[in-house]
Formats: sequence, structure tokens, C-alpha cells
Amino acid sequence: MRLNFHGAAHTVTGSQHLLEINGHRLLLDCGLYQGQRSETYIRNLNFIYDPRTVDAVILSHAHIDHCGNLPNFVKKGYEGPIYATSATVDLGTIMMADSGRIQESDTAFVNKKHLARGEELIEPLYTEIDAQHAAELFHGVDYDHPFEPVPGVTARFIEAGHILGSAAISLEIEEKGRKIRF
Repeated sequence: MRLNFHGAAHTVTGSQHLLEINGHRLLLDCGLYQGQRSETYIRNLNFIYDPRTVDAVILSHAHIDHCGNLPNFVKKGYEGPIYATSATVDLGTIMMADSGRIQESDTAFVNKKHLARGEELIEPLYTEIDAQHAAELFHGVDYDHPFEPVPGVTARFIEAGHILGSAAISLEIEEKGRKIRF
């Protein structure tokens, strides 16, 4: 098993934790990094890993720093399931759509300034339509109900009480004859 931190490490925003287990890739959360506009655009636009190589995503809750980059992740080629509690599916769908509208609005504002200065125009990180495409990949799972996101991994959502639908993620991993709980 290999665990890679691609956000929310040395910072409290942009949660993305990539696990490599039994030759499969499992992403825990896919949040937006939040900070200065110029830094966040580039940081959120590009992934250190190829989204097309990820097999499944598990989402802990619907705060934008945990789910907010899913539309861009899907736009960059991810086609697998996104597991979350039913309430997180509902809230995440709303949050991502709203974020898509904000991305479009902010890009229009920035491009107006860029145009006036003769600078290169930018594209939104993602749109409301991209957010709808990401929401189509959601799979609602009840608390304490085991599911297998990738072979050799049994996952469970445990109520966290953070926001409506939030969950701690418990993983029982079997790899190379060894069993661990993560």
C-alpha cells in the first residue's frame, strides 16, 4: 500500500489523498485548494497524477475543500464511481454547481481585466455543466454499510457530525496476505 498526500498536507485546504492498493488507485476526497487567486487557479487546474488512472473516489463530506475539484477531475478524464453518503451526494451536487457558477463568474471578471491589459484570457477551472457531469458519478451509501470501492478494500462511512452527511472513512485493506484497518 502506498499513500500520497496531494492536498491538506502542510495546509488545511484542498484535501486529496491517493491510496495505491493491489494495483488499484483510490482517492479520498478531491477538494479545491483555497488561497490567493493566481496560486489557486494553477494549483487546482493541474493534478500531480492522471485522473484517468484512478479507479474510485470516496468523499468524506460536501465542504468545497473536500469535494470542490471533482468537476475538474471528471473534466480531466475520471469516469469511475464517487462514493459518499446520501446527504453528501445531495449537498455536494448543490455545492459543486454553485462553485461552477462562481468559477464562470470569476473567470469573466478576470478576463475583463486581462482583455483591457492585452493579457492572455483564461478558461474557468470548470463550469456548472462540468459540475453536473461529476454529480452523475455519485453513488450514495448508507452509514455503517460496507462497500468495496476497489478489490481488497472494504469501506464504511461512520457518522462524523461535522456537517450534514459528513463521515469518517474506515477502510479494511487486504493486500499481499496482510490485513490492516485504515
